[in-house]
Amino acid sequence: MIKRSGIPDPKDTPVARMLRHLDEELRLFYGRLCLYGGTEIPEFSDDESEATHETVTVRLEAWDVEPPEPGPDWRAIEQTGFTAATGVVQMGVLDGNGGDFLIGPPWFEYGLTVHVHSVNMLRWVFRFWPIRDVFDPLVHMRPKEPAGAALEHRRVPVPVTEAGQWAAMRQDRFRSPQESVSWTAPAQDHLGADPIARKFSLLQQDPVSRALNPDHVPTFPASVDSDRNPGETYRMWRWETWTADGRPPDGHLRTGRIVHLRDVHEGRVLASGIVTMLHTEDGRRHVRDAEPHEAARVLCAEETWTE
Repeated sequence: MIKRSGIPDPKDTPVARMLRHLDEELRLFYGRLCLYGGTEIPEFSDDESEATHETVTVRLEAWDVEPPEPGPDWRAIEQTGFTAATGVVQMGVLDGNGGDFLIGPPWFEYGLTVHVHSVNMLRWVFRFWPIRDVFDPLVHMRPKEPAGAALEHRRVPVPVTEAGQWAAMRQDRFRSPQESVSWTAPAQDHLGADPIARKFSLLQQDPVSRALNPDHVPTFPASVDSDRNPGETYRMWRWETWTADGRPPDGHLRTGRIVHLRDVHEGRVLASGIVTMLHTEDGRRHVRDAEPHEAARVLCAEETWTE
């Protein structure tokens, strides 16, 4: 609905909701902080501050849509955009020395605002929100070149998703929809009291893994045979015990499932399926079966690239 003045009706404007936040302390390097986890590594600095190598308190916030200004006590120093690879970012200097923080789905363009406190300029706030799906299999899922051969590609329809489809944007089904999540227990709330925020213990669970599995579907381990990052979706291969009905014996590896080979003598099959990486622990990957929109990107890439 549009008012006669041409100004959108406030009722049609989505209310921004903070999904999660992370508070940590980082040391500036020549007054700068870097953002890792995107296609580029942007740097941020406060031109009004003389701080060069001080420790600053940094809050990272993930929002579902563009958030409002944090308040009159905060001064904006940057508003920009960037493309995230897996949706997991880190803040730091020289390398990603901050904690992992999930801002949303992979291969999305994000908006970002950076604010510094007007009085205590050693307090920073980074606010992220997804803008649009930018996945391109020619760029983001180019396979390794096979030895002695060159890959060719063909144009196929590319799936386009909305941010709300992704697990990273959904609430844990055991929490109230009004609650946001603090991934740490900071000494104070740097933006003041927030009635919708609740700090809670993750009971030693990896917070990225938990946020990428809000519906608490069963997870399963996979051998670590190459570098994979949390939030990455890929085709996983494994040998399984042969079953008469052809179903995986443990009930996993069902999305995009293909049985490639049957070893009659050993009573096993070589099968593959599409999974999403959650985290690595004790030399093992922990994954879950990919959701349909996640698998669609992998299937699109497989159809795009040919030998």
